[in-house]
Amino acid sequence: MKAKIIYNKTKDWAAKTAKEVSAFLKTSKVQEVEKGADLTIIIGGDGTILFHKNELEGAIFGIGSSRSHICQSRGGDWKPLLQSFLRNPKAEERILLSISIGGKETGFAINEAAFLSRDHKMLNISISIGGSSCSFQGDGLIASTPTGSTAHAYSAGGASMDESLEAFELVPLAPYKRSFAPMVVSAQREIQITAIEPCHLLIDGQQLVQLRERTPVTIRKHKRKIAFAEAGR
Repeated sequence: MKAKIIYNKTKDWAAKTAKEVSAFLKTSKVQEVEKGADLTIIIGGDGTILFHKNELEGAIFGIGSSRSHICQSRGGDWKPLLQSFLRNPKAEERILLSISIGGKETGFAINEAAFLSRDHKMLNISISIGGSSCSFQGDGLIASTPTGSTAHAYSAGGASMDESLEAFELVPLAPYKRSFAPMVVSAQREIQITAIEPCHLLIDGQQLVQLRERTPVTIRKHKRKIAFAEAGR
């Protein structure tokens, strides 16, 4: 097996852990590489995974803190979990969000795409799913994957979804008079979201896109999936 290590260079504990993981891989006869990996071990927390998402290869094994949700290891228990995976290398595939503006893919999300007001005023948001459409006023809208359902979407009142589901969740942010409730949509559907006013589109909390008024954004299931290493506790 070939593995690569990515760590958050702003965190001392992550740098220390990266050295320990490198030594562990050597004793486990796992080849450490920079490209072409079967396994990516990423150290620093959920945000580190999202920040480095374009560098991920093979199965993903995350090492984070007790506050992490995506990471398999939370609080220093990485060694037995990583050993478990190396003995039985299985991974769970999960869907990704594909985000397109004007017919061109702008990015993809592991967690979510959030439509947010630029000037702290309410947005008028229109949603079209297949032949059905609806609209509401509020502070914004989150389109979440099952992986991201335990993050911002959950804090905003969405459901915690099973990560293996092939579905998206649409969660409104402070909808006027609660006129729009969180909803789960099959990943086989294509969703078009349009804000009447200019707004921000924030992808995985990392990539910020300035949207002009009435710019339609298409959300669909990405053509590829992401695989998370399965490690028994």
